[in-house]
Formats: sequence, C-alpha cells, structure tokens
Amino acid sequence: MNDAETIHVFSFRFYEGHSERPAVAAFKATREAIAELRGEVIEGTEREVSADELDADGHYRRVATGWGELG
Repeated sequence: MNDAETIHVFSFRFYEGHSERPAVAAFKATREAIAELRGEVIEGTEREVSADELDADGHYRRVATGWGELG
C-alpha cells in the first residue's frame, strides 16, 4: 500500500427485518457506509485497504484469488 490512498474498513453488525439479534455483515465497510446502513461497527476488526478496493458504496469485499495469501 505504498503511495495509494488507504482507507480503514470494519466488520459490523446490522439488524435484518424483524430480527431481535443483529447479523454480522459478510463484508467490511467504512464507518460512514456502516452508519448509512444503520449498522454497528465491531471495534477491533479494522483493516487498512487501498481506496480503489472499495465499491461505490464504501464496501470492501475480499476476493479469493485461489493462490497465495488472502489479506
């Protein structure tokens, strides 16, 4: 992550439908994106990623390459 801008993303919880228990999202997101989803950041799950790895909504999805380490 040399000269590229980096962003911090987090795992988070959110409520689905009428559920009384929160679900953990299958992707990480920026604090701003999580707030828009009315989610709750899970502190301690922070990861620094390149800004170009985020989608237009500020979501980060780790893509399995099949080889090598999954960061």
